[in-house]
Amino acid sequence: MLNKNILYLILLLFLFPFSILKASNQEELFCKGIYWSNKEANYAEWKVIKRISIYKIYFKINELKKIARVSFRKGNAGTVIGMGGWENRTEEKSSLSFTYSLTNKVFKMTSRYSDIKIEGKCEGNIYL
Repeated sequence: MLNKNILYLILLLFLFPFSILKASNQEELFCKGIYWSNKEANYAEWKVIKRISIYKIYFKINELKKIARVSFRKGNAGTVIGMGGWENRTEEKSSLSFTYSLTNKVFKMTSRYSDIKIEGKCEGNIYL
């Protein structure tokens, strides 16, 4: 009985550090900022998460939740540039453009077909 518990403890100690390293390498940004639409400004939070082929951005604006799908690429001078749109196509027709500065961690989004703008500061990492 004691040998079995020691074996489980050793196995747990070997597996636990690897799970911590794997979780810390996840590409994720958590941002807070301002959402402008219809000449009104609202507080917004969003999370940028890397999926298999694209990034998904989960917006929370007041009590409204929206999801955008984006593809990012490297830009000049430490910037990341992205293009995408809203995941739920029943919403407004939209083509979204994104910029993210790796140096000062500022995230900006604009919509081509509406007056929506989002800007804020982020914490986390994106590796391209």
